[in-house]
Amino acid sequence: MAHLEYRDRRLESRPDETVLDACLRQGVALPFSCRGGSCHSCLCRSDDPVPERARRGLRPDLAAKGYFLPCVCVPEGDLRFEPPRPDDLTIRAVLQSRTWLSPEVCRVVLEPFTVLDARPGQHVAVRRDAQRVRRYSIANAPAAEGVLELHVKRIPGGAVGEWLCETLAIGDELDLLGPDGGFVYAPSHPEQPLLFVVTGTGLAPALGVIRDALEQGHRGPIHLYHGSRHAEGLYQDAALRALATAHPGVHYHPCLSSLEHDADGVRAGRAHAVAAADLADLAGWRVHLAGLPAMVTTASALFRSRGVAEADLVVDPFEPPSAHPVADAVAAHVVEAAAPTTAEVPQPVPDPELWAALDAGAKLMPILEEFYGRVFEDPLLSPYFHGSTRQRAIEKVYSFLHQVFTGNKVYFGDRPRNAHHWMTISNELFDYREDLFFAVVRRHGVPEPVIERWREMQARYRPDIVKSAPWPKMLDGVALPLDGFGTMTIDVGSVCDGCAGEIHAGETVRYHLRLGSTYCPGCADATASAGAAG
Repeated sequence: MAHLEYRDRRLESRPDETVLDACLRQGVALPFSCRGGSCHSCLCRSDDPVPERARRGLRPDLAAKGYFLPCVCVPEGDLRFEPPRPDDLTIRAVLQSRTWLSPEVCRVVLEPFTVLDARPGQHVAVRRDAQRVRRYSIANAPAAEGVLELHVKRIPGGAVGEWLCETLAIGDELDLLGPDGGFVYAPSHPEQPLLFVVTGTGLAPALGVIRDALEQGHRGPIHLYHGSRHAEGLYQDAALRALATAHPGVHYHPCLSSLEHDADGVRAGRAHAVAAADLADLAGWRVHLAGLPAMVTTASALFRSRGVAEADLVVDPFEPPSAHPVADAVAAHVVEAAAPTTAEVPQPVPDPELWAALDAGAKLMPILEEFYGRVFEDPLLSPYFHGSTRQRAIEKVYSFLHQVFTGNKVYFGDRPRNAHHWMTISNELFDYREDLFFAVVRRHGVPEPVIERWREMQARYRPDIVKSAPWPKMLDGVALPLDGFGTMTIDVGSVCDGCAGEIHAGETVRYHLRLGSTYCPGCADATASAGAAG
């Protein structure tokens, strides 16, 4: 049994119990969301040794300073730990300039107050406030230029992108987190062929790495496939054509999935499919993938089958379950959270034709069964279902969609805002989930016009789901406590979620406000005794 100390509390952890679970069992409300090491909301710091798994995925400098993830840390000895130190995590910068590269993408140039150990292709997170943090890739060589070039896609109503592109004034200051990421040039193999397959602003890290490779005298061929659905998405088309003209070893392949045939130097099809058609054997190549998570996942498997070694596959799916590995930790531990919006997305107008296209629900159940079978095996999505069952998720979503499509009152659970209030979900993770869902829908033979309407309906709930830190649950316009504990006397016997011991009717128990986990008087007494001993 390990002894834990957090701030002024002394706790005990049981064998095979994580630090987070030990804290929750004993009434210490650490911030958390995924409980699987993905979102990094629970980030803490310690001078004591922790298992290597508890540091996996952290920036090397943070790991060196003692940071770890309590949700996946089973301590191997006594552990004294503390919240993050703000100075370890944030960097001050000034907005130097911005230039529109297309109607949707803006080049934003930031000048940090301190010299950053950042490499082209890595990413930083821009922090507007405790609730609004977003990750952007570095498209230039910051060490040489002293500035960071970011490509920011403006999304109407976007929490950070619109602020960076339109609201923040030149000369205004802001906070950064990072740099982080391994999407960088490998100078040890200057003859190696390089392949870049990117979508949207996934071009930014690719452009950073390509510029770095050329600056360092790379001699092998460089192929860049930039994919978009519409021509406006090829926002650096002229500049990339000029780059390819100036450097004979650089080959630029713009791709549009909306085209049926190649035209005017633009390839028809998805970028990864076009690249695969051009390059049958990729053994010995170094492959870089960035952009939509679904593309990165598909292309990774495809290019492995073409001979790409695992060590030569570099990916940057635009998803972190958190906008930045430490962003939510800063918000939760250090800074008072900004008040979230309390307005919910209005219920959409019923669409009985969609329900009819699903054979009055007969097709929906097998779709949900296959989808949640995949979700519960998915490393990005499965942590959000900790303590839940696949069948429960299927039943809730079936009832919800039944009500949305038909207007019949058959769903009695929380609306999307409250149902997801505790989940830190980025725009990229939202898109990843939607792509996975509709890939399953398509496999079940649902017509494309129906899929488009269905996808549009679900996209309406994005503002209720996407956020960089948990929101309080709202009840009749009142924000309920996000975390913490309450006590109650139970009328029916139960089982303790901490020690699995029996709880008898009439006993007073402690329960977690968000999870509903119930802890017996024995666990509560142990906490009180440990606190008194401190």
